[in-house]
Amino acid sequence: MDASPGTRFPTSDGNPKTPTNMNPQRLLQAAVLVLSVQTTQAQSSTFAAVDTHVLFRSMRNSPEQPVIINAQRIDLVNARFESCISKKEARYFRVTTPVPDGFLVRVMTLDGAVRMTGACADAAAKMPNGPFHYYDDGGTLRAEGRYVNGLKSGIWHRYDDRGAALSDKEYDGLDWQGEEVKLGMTSMSAQPEVIAEK
Repeated sequence: MDASPGTRFPTSDGNPKTPTNMNPQRLLQAAVLVLSVQTTQAQSSTFAAVDTHVLFRSMRNSPEQPVIINAQRIDLVNARFESCISKKEARYFRVTTPVPDGFLVRVMTLDGAVRMTGACADAAAKMPNGPFHYYDDGGTLRAEGRYVNGLKSGIWHRYDDRGAALSDKEYDGLDWQGEEVKLGMTSMSAQPEVIAEK
């Protein structure tokens, strides 16, 4: 969406307004209107059609509220790519797109640079499940591997800031309790049992 000086957006009262005198909610509505007209565009370009700086400013007022645009869920996330609840920690967009076997997830900067791509089992992107790729601010691939049911599994390839391979790291898909048992720090019999209430 072009928000250059003199650009006018439709409003519910029929009087076009410029971006400087519209409140953030109106800007968001204008972005949604533009996107709804462009439903025939490819999935990868749907989010790109939005003025991300305007959308980011609008979403920062309620960072815990996702926005849905053409079946894509857009959340604000912090530097660790986790959902944020305060506007101070909002740093990136997380765009979640439904696909037949789950959800494709991309974390992107305001300028559209990809920081992470992956697959999740849920729309909120809390259960990573599939291949993941992580990139630095310059777009260099820094790590790639697979999650299985929310846990890193198999061989993860790591790279330095120039893209040169570092030593790989192997994960066995265990959570912390499983790691404790594997390392002999505890045993399964030492794990507390859950007693059902009668």
